[in-house]
Amino acid sequence: MNFHIYHPGDALRPFVKQYYFWEDNTRGLIQLPQQLFALGDQYMVFIQQGEASVKPAQHAAFTLPQQAVIGHLTCACHLQVKGPVKMVIVQLNAYGCYRLLGMNVQSFTNYYRNLATQDNSAWNALAVQLAQAGQSDIPGILNHAYEQALSAGNPALKQVDKMVDMLLSRQGNINMEELSKAFRMSKPTVERIFTTVVGLPPQLFARMARFRAALRALQQVNTPRWEITRTPYYNQAMFIHDYLEFNGETPSWFAPAGHGSIAHMPAATAVQVAVAS
Repeated sequence: MNFHIYHPGDALRPFVKQYYFWEDNTRGLIQLPQQLFALGDQYMVFIQQGEASVKPAQHAAFTLPQQAVIGHLTCACHLQVKGPVKMVIVQLNAYGCYRLLGMNVQSFTNYYRNLATQDNSAWNALAVQLAQAGQSDIPGILNHAYEQALSAGNPALKQVDKMVDMLLSRQGNINMEELSKAFRMSKPTVERIFTTVVGLPPQLFARMARFRAALRALQQVNTPRWEITRTPYYNQAMFIHDYLEFNGETPSWFAPAGHGSIAHMPAATAVQVAVAS
């Protein structure tokens, strides 16, 4: 098994978070090296060998195309991979897809969009390049492709970038009234432009940010139970409600080493790897 994490070029931050390369010659179903899809982020997936299917808790499973954009995953999901497998995964932030690819996330079906069917041939060309490249060349190829996309001047609503950054810095504890006052926009305008760029309503994104921050805090507690006072939640009932929705189960006690759902691995500051099983 060969699994590597690479950092993108400085010019691409904060739109691109990490690059992942995964190669495994095992035949049949494969246990993932670590969780791969995080709550609230988006990903570009280039599958050169093998099959990957996603089973969200709320609807039927779907098989990923060879080149796809996936996310935002908003509920407990399981990723099943059949090998041998070889793939490159690019982790984007909440507004990276809109800024780099010019894609409106609301047009996605079942959390993903097939890049092979898009008018922009650059991403199909990138898939071919990655398939022919050696492993050490992959970060350079990806950096060049995304720098070109960034310079192409895709639609930019920078107010939304700032809104996302504010929600994350406040750990999701901000309401629509505060957000609209901070950016001097009406609530419907805030919701409309935020949903256009991010693909999620700001209220849902705030809940996801709060939940990820809570799991980060709880993972630092050296005890088998969770304590609401260490999280950005106001009360225990709110935490249980979100845990059930995003994790697919109720938290009888908190186990950081748990496996299997979209929310078990919150984003960290340096390296963000996420969910699946």
